[in-house]
Amino acid sequence: MNNGRSEYCFFWFLENYSYCWHKNGEKLVSPNFTIDDLDGTIWELQLYPRGIHDEGEGHISLFLNRSKQDGGPENVSIKYELSFRAADGSDHCHGEIEHEFRRGEGYGYRKFLKMDKILLRRKSDYLPEDILTVRCKIWKGEGNILNIGQSSARSRIRVEKNSFLHVVENFGTLQSNAKQTIKIQSHSKKGCFIASNLYFTEGLCCKEKIMIEIVPSNSNQILCRCEFSLLDQSGNVIECGGTDNRYDAARKSIHKLPLSLTREAVLYRKNEYLPDDKLSLICECTFSSGIEYETIEETLTKVPLIVMKRKRNYVPGKNDYEAAKKLCTNSSVLEDIKSLYFNQCLTDVEVKTETKSFPAHKIVLCARSPVFKAMFTNDMKEKNTDCIRVDDLEDDIVQQLLFFLYSDSIENLQWESATQLYYAADKYQIGKLKEVCSSFLVGNLTTTNAGELLLLADTHNDNDLKKSVEDFILEHEEEIFVSKEWDIVVKKNPLLVIKTMQLKYQRKN
Repeated sequence: MNNGRSEYCFFWFLENYSYCWHKNGEKLVSPNFTIDDLDGTIWELQLYPRGIHDEGEGHISLFLNRSKQDGGPENVSIKYELSFRAADGSDHCHGEIEHEFRRGEGYGYRKFLKMDKILLRRKSDYLPEDILTVRCKIWKGEGNILNIGQSSARSRIRVEKNSFLHVVENFGTLQSNAKQTIKIQSHSKKGCFIASNLYFTEGLCCKEKIMIEIVPSNSNQILCRCEFSLLDQSGNVIECGGTDNRYDAARKSIHKLPLSLTREAVLYRKNEYLPDDKLSLICECTFSSGIEYETIEETLTKVPLIVMKRKRNYVPGKNDYEAAKKLCTNSSVLEDIKSLYFNQCLTDVEVKTETKSFPAHKIVLCARSPVFKAMFTNDMKEKNTDCIRVDDLEDDIVQQLLFFLYSDSIENLQWESATQLYYAADKYQIGKLKEVCSSFLVGNLTTTNAGELLLLADTHNDNDLKKSVEDFILEHEEEIFVSKEWDIVVKKNPLLVIKTMQLKYQRKN
């Protein structure tokens, strides 16, 4: 006789996941959880953010492990499933596993998922608020689910941001490779400090690179992000370097970096950059420093499924992200609209690139874009074919565009994707997306990409964006006007170059 199925789910929430400091072969371990239906055996999840072995580098490895300490039988045979839960309640998993565990044994996947799929391509799906949700579902018996057990645990990676001013006296007389060092006291650990070393390397003429070296006294503090800005005599902040190693498949050291400003460029504008021959550098450094805390948050033991359905509207495998945390569903209108997109429910139009088709809803597209609305309310081919061709956009850009239309948000913007989304936003008159992209692009201007953004602003007749870029170019004219990137602008639009350089003298007058 079939007695039905008993099911147990363990949810593990990893906060600040992108700040995992681990190299290949280093792991995160969940708090232990106990399953009464399996003779009180004790289990844990083991996750390797950059893979368990060299051949798995660039992949996340995930395993279920049985504790050596449990008092259960020597061998336990179970069926289970490991997954990463997305914000909409869907799961990424490789299917059911059946395995007999001995005490202390682990079993799972060396290549569960590529790092870049979570950290870059689908960050908004799998890392809402930078929280990774891992689920382990274990069951015994067959047939309908009669009762469930469930527990949730949370681990948080400690993230520390230290911002400080590094002032270098007598910058003009410094010798090459002579380090100017300051020490900043750590705010979290007594007796620990951060050393900031600034020096310049030897070079032909005066074209030495200015180097900045950040060294924490505590080896457990891993530098993950840093941004450097020069503070001029008028109090203006000029971005001059930085990097972020959180998305590296093999975690690279970023303790020593060159600034984008050379010693020659600083000395050339010493009246602005070196008041009293002092160089003032604002350093913003973010460290990962181990696990801040970990705890079991909630546990349910052998609760009949019918009771859960009545009390908490529980549907196994369908709850959204918050339901996984709180074991209940309280979705908002925005979440419901997003779920229409993710679940592709009642779609009535397709957005097609040259290689892929994306199902969507006419009513959402019309509400968000007057261009789409015109397509479906006037006698145009899209109205008759239920198809919108977007051959000028790449697949990932269309996916990000649609996600914004349904969610009013966008995550993990990069320079290239922001320029393409800006183009799409202007074409389809999606005002908010255009402003989001403009703000990102202006905030990430450098001397190497300013010319590209000037061309973009001019092409789209965006006067506000164009003015911001022109201001930046004129502030950094010595570097920009002699760069290879500016030569590209000269070839593409010489009239624009002439007008920009004329602007320099018009403003002076």
